[in-house]
Amino acid sequence: MLDTGAGPEQRAAIQRVTAALRDGVDEVVLLNSHAHLDHLGNNDLLSEVAGALPTRHYIPRDARPGLDSVASFSAMYRSGLPYFDYLAGLTLPPEAIAALLRRLGAPADLTGDQVADLGARMATLGLGPAVSGFIPSMVMDIVLQTYPPTFPSVETMSDYEDLGPAQEIVLGSTRWTGWTFPDDAGRPEVHVLQSGGHSAGGVVFHLPRAQFLMLADETSSVPIWSDSDPRRTEQTALRALTMLDEGAVTALCAGHRPMLPLSGDQARTALRGIIDSGAAFEKAVRSVLERFPEGLCIDELYDTLVDEAPAESIIAVLVGLQFPVFATFLKLTLLNHCKLYGYVEGLDATHRRTFALPPAA
Repeated sequence: MLDTGAGPEQRAAIQRVTAALRDGVDEVVLLNSHAHLDHLGNNDLLSEVAGALPTRHYIPRDARPGLDSVASFSAMYRSGLPYFDYLAGLTLPPEAIAALLRRLGAPADLTGDQVADLGARMATLGLGPAVSGFIPSMVMDIVLQTYPPTFPSVETMSDYEDLGPAQEIVLGSTRWTGWTFPDDAGRPEVHVLQSGGHSAGGVVFHLPRAQFLMLADETSSVPIWSDSDPRRTEQTALRALTMLDEGAVTALCAGHRPMLPLSGDQARTALRGIIDSGAAFEKAVRSVLERFPEGLCIDELYDTLVDEAPAESIIAVLVGLQFPVFATFLKLTLLNHCKLYGYVEGLDATHRRTFALPPAA
């Protein structure tokens, strides 16, 4: 099993498929790609699926801090507080916020108009900056109260590194590091390939006999999380393209974008989209900061990018996907990007923290 998703729909799918494949199975192995709950949520199915059969369960060692989701995500959200105002410039559709509040216990007849009126009054009173400081804890509370129950089965986990140091794995003309799980005859059954672009320690899975590549979440072309590194994502996508061209892979899938099983030109287009969107994001940020050599604070950088973004651009896409649609914030992504690429920190006249492009080499 390669990851287990989260929620009853994915749980039922795993139960259905594993029941159909049970004949001839002598061991059940669960391989997790990283430590985010949407990939670990049904891990307890390992024991149910296996029954009396032996089991093994692995996760990347560098991903383990993410197993404490509350601590890791709370720290990540809080890291933005010294740099920007979470609420300023954030589009909060009144109907969506009303629906979210009703799920959290607000009156069942709460309307979008009432939420809009509350927001207007808060703005009139200048309460935005004060409320912004509570956004990190509020987001975590919302996630915890609205997310389906998760069962990561931490007690059954071992680290891939317990198998030994990551080894070089050569697949055609591509070179990776990772671990190989062989079948009884010693032939590679699953290659666990290190990537680490979406989050710390992240891996992808190659099934050589099926010529299949499961990218998990290693499709993040921007640093959504504080431990993201899109440069590694790009390297993974480039190697996947080579594997497609050389026939080591004929189909692939991933957890987001969305990327259902794709093959041929559709797979190539998806992989190139990952690479191109990452380059477009970096270009957009640099093009703004080049016009402000003294630097901008994250709030100003965000406002400028959003105001100037074409409708189909990566910036517009990220704006549309941030909270309350997903628990991500473009401002936090911008902060992660500026830190990852070594932009120069400073202070403006009002003592807000700013970022400027580093001096040309």
